[in-house]
This record gives sequence, structure tokens and C-alpha cells, in this order.
Amino acid sequence: MFYLVAEGEGTEYDYVRRLNGAYGADLKFLIRMPPPATRRNGLLPSRVVQACSGADPDFHEVWGLFDHDGRSNIDQVCACARGTRVKVALSHPAFELWLLLHFQDFTASAQHGKNGLIIDKLRAHPAFEDYGGGGDKRISDARFRALTEDGGIQRAVRRARHLSGQHIRKTPSNRDPSTDMYLLIEALGIVSRGR
Repeated sequence: MFYLVAEGEGTEYDYVRRLNGAYGADLKFLIRMPPPATRRNGLLPSRVVQACSGADPDFHEVWGLFDHDGRSNIDQVCACARGTRVKVALSHPAFELWLLLHFQDFTASAQHGKNGLIIDKLRAHPAFEDYGGGGDKRISDARFRALTEDGGIQRAVRRARHLSGQHIRKTPSNRDPSTDMYLLIEALGIVSRGR
């Protein structure tokens, strides 16, 4: 059993809930999350780590998911997590990078920690053409199917690994763009761990 806390209210939890449904029974994992009532208005990354730190010790792994979003204290928050049993899946600049990597490569281009270019590219894919419009950032069944068809998760893991390997300075603040979501996917056994 895994325990996971995310900074957002919906997108990350939708994605993880669908991972549970699509892969959990076959791969014998279950991801527990805080109840929806406690997720309203989202959490700052430091609060995500704090919430994870209080997880029951019986959980196999405890994960915190949060975005860089230009925050100046991300290195400190990640260091704090390393001092506990909390594993971090940081997305720099934001979780939408992980979603985009299911569909296409993304290079360390001049997006300077801004998510707008990533969202524009994500909207180029039919299931996501209205993503963020009117605040709709949910991962519906149709969106999840689009993300996972034709080996989408495997491609996203490969692309995320590649992006991670491109950064010379490995501090969280200096890994723009990158996403550690592939580490969670590997921990769940959906994709084999990289070498």
C-alpha cells in the first residue's frame, strides 16, 4: 500500500485514482489518498511534506506530489522530505509536463519555468483541447484513455528519464523542465525501473 498527498485539488488525484483502477489489481498495489474534503484549496509543498510525514508507518511508501511553480523554497522543501520517509515527485514547472510527455518529447527550451507553453502543447492533443478552459483540469476517463493508449505511460517515463538526465545541476530548482512522476510509476511497477 502506498500513501500519496498532492498539492492540487483534482488533476493529480484524478490521474492517481485512475492508475489504481487500471493497474492496481494486476500489479497488487493500492494508493491511498487523503479524503477530498481535506484537499480543498490545495496545499503548499511544505504542507504536502508535512501531511505525508504523518502517514501511518504501515504504508510501503509515502509520496508527495507538487509543482515547482516558481517557488523560491523548493530546494528546502525537497531537502526536508529527504530527511523523512517521504518520496517526492516534483514537476518543474508543473504537473502538465508529465501529462504532455505521454504524447510528445519536450526539450529544455526557453520556457523559463512557465507552464503556458506546456499547456498550449498539451491542448494540441484532441482529448485535452479544452484543458484548463473554465478551470477544467480534471483527468476524465477519456483523457486517461488518451494518455495511456499505445504505450503512453511507457513513453512518458522514457521521456521524463531523458529530461532528468539533461540537467547538469541536479538541485530541484535547476531541473527545469523535469518531472519525477516517472519514479512513482516505476515504484508502482507499471514500468520497470530504469538503469
